[in-house]
Amino acid sequence: MAGKAKWIKPREDRVVAKGKGELSTFWLECGEKSKRSSSSESADETEYPEDTSAASEVSSDVAFNTTGDEDFALRSISAKVSRLIDWNVDVLSRLLKQILARRMAEGSMVVGTSMPLRIPSRAPGKTILDEVEDYIILPRFDPKAAKHQIDPDSIDLDPDTEAQLYEYVSTVASLYQDNPFHNFEHASHITMSVVKLLSRIVAPTDLDFDNSKDEAVKTKTLHDHTYGITSDPLTQFACVFSALIHDIDHSGVPNVQLIKENSRIAKYYKEKSVAEQNSVDLAWELLTEDNYSRLVATICPTGSELKRFRQLVVNSVMATDVMDKDLKEIRNGRWDRAFAEPLSSLSKSPRESVNRKATIVIEHLIQASDVAHTMQHWHIYRKWNERLFREMYVAYELGRAEKNPADFWYEGELGFLDYYIIPLAKKLKDCGVFGVSSDEYLNYAVKNRSEWETRGRDIVVEMITAFRKKEEKHKSIMCQ
Repeated sequence: MAGKAKWIKPREDRVVAKGKGELSTFWLECGEKSKRSSSSESADETEYPEDTSAASEVSSDVAFNTTGDEDFALRSISAKVSRLIDWNVDVLSRLLKQILARRMAEGSMVVGTSMPLRIPSRAPGKTILDEVEDYIILPRFDPKAAKHQIDPDSIDLDPDTEAQLYEYVSTVASLYQDNPFHNFEHASHITMSVVKLLSRIVAPTDLDFDNSKDEAVKTKTLHDHTYGITSDPLTQFACVFSALIHDIDHSGVPNVQLIKENSRIAKYYKEKSVAEQNSVDLAWELLTEDNYSRLVATICPTGSELKRFRQLVVNSVMATDVMDKDLKEIRNGRWDRAFAEPLSSLSKSPRESVNRKATIVIEHLIQASDVAHTMQHWHIYRKWNERLFREMYVAYELGRAEKNPADFWYEGELGFLDYYIIPLAKKLKDCGVFGVSSDEYLNYAVKNRSEWETRGRDIVVEMITAFRKKEEKHKSIMCQ
């Protein structure tokens, strides 16, 4: 190591590298400046569901911090956000190409008018929560489109659409507040989980998909098995879009606190799903500005498609409010009607039953993605758990929370895993469309629960100690 061995610090946990099993990895520490950076947000590498390679553990922000600049942390955070923006734009661009490819195969309108299409204004006294649909109607299977499917990679987005998409994602990133947990990196992490789950939607393993079977028949079988989700690129785009915008302008405190403070925003949204409704409103108002007209026309060239896109976004983002007991009971009832009750008890058509299942599966997909860190590897779970603790501790210190999170964090996390996370992971498995990912998420949730039960109390003490040390250091610097 040429005298640089002291720069290397072993990680406490081993990392699972795809195709290689568990590996020991290390943190790179280059002097006092980089030590401060490595413990800050700027040095944390974004860890996505499959981003577990050993190489990703050494942050370039730390490795190249040799100038001693005081503004290094600020510049490195900006570089991280820029990388996340690029990644999100790339994901959404590929989905847009899939939308265009499907329309070409259907022989329908590819891009609509350049004038922005708008959802009619809500009736007086109504909120976004009133727009939530019991089920959303997805397109029927189109054998013609399945037979004439076009390779999305062969399609080039026009420059105006690309530029507007980049500008939109960049503006969304700027609308996220600088919270420890509810920030743009969290939104990107959730987006990655949605992408992963969508990519894992597969047909049952016992279906005979030999080479002799007609491709259209295979596609029809997959369409039926996944309730039409795999056949509609607009639905998939809406899921990813919802993940990206679901926490815009989050204030770092829960809805219950906004209501207790009698805030203007809580009054406006009638004290229900306050943060979630605000996020949808801000994202939609931005999207329908004139300078995004080409982007909107590409996503939704017709009014009916725009309406379906809006419904998917509203249902998906509203589903991320898991703390409202009334809304949770409503969603549980809808799950039971879709999967537990026999079709005859619904007294409706088979197609309605399929659409009910598709809608509730989509909502649970984004719910699971919103808490994906609890169903991923232990070191990812620990990273985001600590960030959430820090966010809630800051709120307590500022007088915006009645209880010190340190007093309930250990028991609260066990309860959250037992009564929400593990049952949610089981639902992903029970709906039968996510292949091996459902087993993976459930197994990690159970493992993390066991690990937290054993180590959680000590971890809470460590988090409190680290937070107070950081606070004292900050006060010392401010007094100098």
